[in-house]
Amino acid sequence: MHKGKNTDGEKAPSIDFIASVEEGTEDRCDWTPYMYFKQFVTDEMLEETAEQTNLYSVQKEGKSVNTTAKEIEQVLGMYIHMGLVQMSSVRAYWEMETRLPAVCHVMSRDRFLKLLTVIHFQDNLSVSDDAKKDKLWKLRPWLQKLGEQFLCIPPEESHAVDEIMVPFKGKSHLRVYMPAKPHKWGFKMWGRAGQSGFLYDFDICQGAENPDREKSEVGVTGEAVLKMTSTLPAGKNHKVFADNYFTSVPLVQHLKERGIHYVGTIRMNRMKHCTMMDEKELKKNGRGSMNFRVNQENNIVVRWYDNKAVNLISSFVGTEPVGNVKRWDRKSKTHIMVPRPAIVETYNKFMGGVDLLDMLSALYKFSFRSRRWYMYIWWNTVTVAVINAWNLYRRDQKKLNPKKKPVPLRRCGRPLSSPEETPTPPRKRPSCSVPLDVRRDGIDHFPTWETRQRCKHCTGNHFSHVYCEKCEVLYRVVPQTEPL
Repeated sequence: MHKGKNTDGEKAPSIDFIASVEEGTEDRCDWTPYMYFKQFVTDEMLEETAEQTNLYSVQKEGKSVNTTAKEIEQVLGMYIHMGLVQMSSVRAYWEMETRLPAVCHVMSRDRFLKLLTVIHFQDNLSVSDDAKKDKLWKLRPWLQKLGEQFLCIPPEESHAVDEIMVPFKGKSHLRVYMPAKPHKWGFKMWGRAGQSGFLYDFDICQGAENPDREKSEVGVTGEAVLKMTSTLPAGKNHKVFADNYFTSVPLVQHLKERGIHYVGTIRMNRMKHCTMMDEKELKKNGRGSMNFRVNQENNIVVRWYDNKAVNLISSFVGTEPVGNVKRWDRKSKTHIMVPRPAIVETYNKFMGGVDLLDMLSALYKFSFRSRRWYMYIWWNTVTVAVINAWNLYRRDQKKLNPKKKPVPLRRCGRPLSSPEETPTPPRKRPSCSVPLDVRRDGIDHFPTWETRQRCKHCTGNHFSHVYCEKCEVLYRVVPQTEPL
């Protein structure tokens, strides 16, 4: 590598993004949240899940659970409501003191819990031994079709590739431990998300697939980036961002050859024959000092010193224009302006797509306990489908009606209600009709103190704590001059 700017007289290639023609935005102008969700979780997926669930229940218990695609859809809607209104346990949504109508009026508790134990996606008896080498074969049909639906949406210009953790502390051969993550135990996924948080492509990490294979020059993590970007159209000048866990010089060049540009932090031991200014020297020059090198392929490596030195590599953006960023100076105890190269600003602006997805996922997640470890991954994909549906709605709203404020993601209501359906009427609580002669016989009417509820015989909005053990109802204590 050599030091200096790209001033060799050659015209720099264009990096302007060539957007794909997006069709169907006008067709979605009257779509409801339910319809946006069904863009990704299709009727075909639900019907296949219902069919496999019935088959699995016969194999497991000898009789079919007789579920339908609509009932599986209701289970998903109940799960999302549980994420909106968090309670201590699943049973709490049906208990009298804490019941949630959006859940308990849709399906009985026993039916819901029963379906959770038998939901299935693949016939265990028809899978070949070769297919079972895939550790996620039980969930593969769902993952494959959901991924295809995500890829139907035209991609944005900028994408971030990063790790996604699905929290899980049970027993599974795919569980990993990552101490630097907020959820240290769980399943690791590779994901490619746009700046909006839309997840375009994903893959669950299954460890070394072929240990005997010759090592790639981009490394295992670089192979993950190539796999995530393989579904991006070539020659459109997409921009990809990743951290130093993935980045290497060969990876940048591989993507550049496909017309995909790259920016990422990089470790110094992955840059052979590249000598940069020592961190101590940069520290002497003060915060905001920088040093850079350009290789023969016109990829630039920049070392910038803030609180410590950070190294970045790019195939399309360099140090110019140098901006300023506000920082707190502990010595002077005031804010100061620190020079910041363009590559750092660009990386900070577009790298957070996967982190945004994680933040949005946390709004809906409800933790179900299950002995089947792959169910945790399934629930996570349902949550991601909701987020992608909302992001697609926001994109359409921006084009069709930019002045209108979009509906927020976390909105209580019926996010999975079909527009063709009528709301299920609330079930009436059974009332105890006590004959008048029994009420006034004056024998064994012993009062006890119970939870405050409505009086059974008051026409107004009256409450009482006094419970009659004989009549099995609550009565309001009234003065003797007031008739019962």
